[in-house]
Amino acid sequence: RRSGSLRLPVSRSPGLHLIAKVILFAVLPLTATAKAQFLSDLEADRPLAVEDARPVSFRAFSGSVDWTYNVRQEGLDDYGPGFSLLYGMARGLELGGSIRYVTSPGRNANRGISSGDIVLHALYQLKTETADWPALAVRAGVEFPTGLDSKGTDLHLAGLATRSFEAFRVHGNFLWTRLGATGSRERYDRFEGIVGADWVINSHRRSDTLLVADVDVSSNPVRGASRVLAVEAGIRQRIGVQTIFFAGAGSELTGERDRAHFRIRVGLTHVY
Repeated sequence: RRSGSLRLPVSRSPGLHLIAKVILFAVLPLTATAKAQFLSDLEADRPLAVEDARPVSFRAFSGSVDWTYNVRQEGLDDYGPGFSLLYGMARGLELGGSIRYVTSPGRNANRGISSGDIVLHALYQLKTETADWPALAVRAGVEFPTGLDSKGTDLHLAGLATRSFEAFRVHGNFLWTRLGATGSRERYDRFEGIVGADWVINSHRRSDTLLVADVDVSSNPVRGASRVLAVEAGIRQRIGVQTIFFAGAGSELTGERDRAHFRIRVGLTHVY
């Protein structure tokens, strides 16, 4: 910012002049924090599977809602809303919960896709990013069988890493899921690896628009089936000081015959 580009209006009243200064210097740090912080905090499914190794800020809330549509073969499409709420419980510690609904819950349950299960998690940042090390975090979650056709309580563990460069960041996620109960064709253990990146596209390096992309490889939930390979791309666009619109699309290139040949997700995140 060039020196002298921001000037206070001249006022004959010293009291009004002082009030204007107080308001100005109180608002500017909040605006700068919002531009630098909220847009780049990647939460899983907001809009892609990849997430970063940074919890939400201490004492901050982040609430999200989205709508997802999956195009599958032979007209077996499914769709539904998802909701999540995150809270910065302590510095470096995030607590959160999420729930997602999909149509055809009986058919989806056989493929390991729940509808209405409540997922609670804790994300802890092991190490903040330095010149020599990426940011590192671990996330542990429990998925309770509160939805339709649910079978058991599942355990989720993940290791997250984020490395920042001048105009983009690179992320690596490794996830393990242990199912509490399965059908005759389902696996008990599932593994998933995700590599992704995000970068700003504004020429002035303001993070009002963020592009995101990832590649996701996971074990197939069905026994004896080939692993699932998915590619995704999306955008996060600021539409308010603390409100973000996000949209993403992707495709499962390998996997079951009725895999998601095309998936689209749109939603909103508000941080307060």
